[in-house]
Parts: sequence; C-alpha cells; structure tokens
Amino acid sequence: MRQVLEIAVLTLTVYSAYQFNRIVSIVMVHNYFPPDRPYMEVVEYIENHTPPNSIIGMTGGGNVGYLIKDRTIVNMDGLINSYEYYQALKIGEAPIYLREHGMEIVFANPRLLEIPPYYGQFAPYLERYSSYGGKDLLYLLPEPKY
Repeated sequence: MRQVLEIAVLTLTVYSAYQFNRIVSIVMVHNYFPPDRPYMEVVEYIENHTPPNSIIGMTGGGNVGYLIKDRTIVNMDGLINSYEYYQALKIGEAPIYLREHGMEIVFANPRLLEIPPYYGQFAPYLERYSSYGGKDLLYLLPEPKY
C-alpha cells in the first residue's frame, strides 16, 4: 500500500510540475528577440519613456534596478519589500499602497499581474501607454477605472 501511495504522490508531483511549466510558458514571452540583440536595451527604453526620478514598479526588476539611472525600481512581488506592502498585497490593496508611496508607473507583462501573487488587483488601476518586448509601460492611476 505504501508503495502505491509513493507512486501516486510522485505521479501527482510530475503532473503538477508539467502544468506549472505550461502556465509559465504561456505567460512568459520567449524567443521574442533575436539572440544578437543586446539584452539590457530595455533599460534605455524605460529611461526614454519615463521621467527622471520616477518610481517604477516591476514584477522582476533586479537587473534593471541595478542598471537604470535616475529612477527607482520597486519589485512588486512582495518578497523583498516592506512587511506593510506584503500585507497590502495579500488583502488586494497593493495598487493603493504603492500609489500612496509615490509609484505612478508600472513596467510589466499584464498577464503576470493576473496570477498569484497579484490576483488581478492591479487591473482597474492601470492604463497602458507604451509596450516593449512583451511588457507594457502602464500608468498606475490614483483611482480605479471600474
């Protein structure tokens, strides 16, 4: 009986990993740029399309945050931000919290903002004004659109 349970758990684990990989491959844009295109030209794009001293939210902005000039990048996933932001994210008030702390721009794949940990809470507060490489530059509005 134990062996049957172990096989069932292993099968369920492999199936879950496969399903997770399918979701990631649908949501994450890949093979968008040719291999010889510079990876970090996104920094120049963001600098050219946002005002200096902007606070910009990203779903994964580590390398951009390191290389960008005259702008602040905030990682929106809640893992390396304040406890207060994490709590706002959990209760669906992350857009309000970030706006109150000066963020007016988000650079993200909007489909990622529909899944955990965001659960679509940003959608009513965002308005797209530019796109680059499968991601959008979005205004974080002070009030929801709907």
